[in-house]
Amino acid sequence: MKNKQATKQERNHDGQHGVWSKTQITKWRQVNEMYVDDVKLEIFYKPHTVFLMVVTLGVLVIAAMGENSNGTHGNVIHGLAAVGIAFLMFSMVALPNGPFVRPHPAVWRCVLGVSIVYWLLLIFMLFQSKSDTRGAMEWVLGAPIPYTSPEDSPEYSADCALTVNNVWSRVDVFILCHSLGWVAKALMLRSVWLCWLLSIAWEITEVVFSPVLPNFSECWWDQLVLDILICNGVGIYIGSKLCRFLECRTYNWDTIRDVPSLTGKVKRAALQFTPSEWVTVQWDPFSSTKRTFSVLIVCFFVLLTELSTFFLKHIFMIPTSHRFNFVRILIWVVFGLPSLRQVYIYVTDRDVKRIGTQAWVACAILFTELLICIKHGKDQFDRPVFLKAFVIWSGMTVGVTAMWLVFTEVKKEKAAVNKKTGSSKIRKPESKKE
Repeated sequence: MKNKQATKQERNHDGQHGVWSKTQITKWRQVNEMYVDDVKLEIFYKPHTVFLMVVTLGVLVIAAMGENSNGTHGNVIHGLAAVGIAFLMFSMVALPNGPFVRPHPAVWRCVLGVSIVYWLLLIFMLFQSKSDTRGAMEWVLGAPIPYTSPEDSPEYSADCALTVNNVWSRVDVFILCHSLGWVAKALMLRSVWLCWLLSIAWEITEVVFSPVLPNFSECWWDQLVLDILICNGVGIYIGSKLCRFLECRTYNWDTIRDVPSLTGKVKRAALQFTPSEWVTVQWDPFSSTKRTFSVLIVCFFVLLTELSTFFLKHIFMIPTSHRFNFVRILIWVVFGLPSLRQVYIYVTDRDVKRIGTQAWVACAILFTELLICIKHGKDQFDRPVFLKAFVIWSGMTVGVTAMWLVFTEVKKEKAAVNKKTGSSKIRKPESKKE
């Protein structure tokens, strides 16, 4: 089946470049249709399309022929769950693999399927009222979501005296979540300077949007010390060290059949959930105009994703500790892994002319969430204040990003000049004359 798909891709035409070359086809597979080169257990990588179809239809028949005694709410929930499961089974068979092969390409096909379902749900919510959207979320979750008003949010800037009690009052479980989030970003972006850029840009985002979101108002020592230096810094440091460890690791995979001991087999099975290889990322924003604008767009999208988290929580009055926020962040982490890889390959490889499917869906999800925030929050915020904050934030984000890119490029050029100057000062040994 995969060979037939590859043959089809070879016959496809690109509107600007005509028939794809073999190099372009190979690069496109790395972005959107990564294959497992060295298959150890063939039974897990053969296309079981007929078997999956029979199983899906069989389960559907058994589930549908049962008694519908759960009431309207239960029947609708079961029907939606059946639709989701059926679409995920279809995703395992028909959707592209994506850029990863571990733990199995079918997992990433399911991730793409989940992202499509999530996008369709967002589109449905886009055409509902604010109260109906919140009611739909409660209906799906099966439990009411407690209301939390802006007055109930903690005021972090009420007392900014630098005392032990004030500092200790800021320490909670969200500090750990904050650091873990930056560990995940470091593993996804694989660039220390880009993580520090986003860290500083996010603190500027909080300052700019503090008149709109009171929860963003913080003391100076809270932002500079607790947020940037401790939470963000520790997370970026741990994430960069993990990247370095995975980069230096030797990847030599043996089949589980060749492992003699039971303990070794269990360890090999657990390692199946680790990367098959580690790609070193070099964004090099000044190597081309395309890369410069792409890095700016990536930074803008990452900040917009985080900003949407707080706006959705504020607009629909969802408590910070509610599982809805945790599930959404976890979903974005899973979506972001293949999306960022596809964006990076599209940006850095000239032979790749199309962006990956997962990245395309992720961009659609991001802008749909933004539309939901704008539609349901337009009457909740003071429009002049909101528009002013958004314009200032956009300008400062672009400005800070551009200044940071120029700084890193100048620093790189100085290092190259110093290296060249230092090497030129080393005298060559004179050859002895006979």
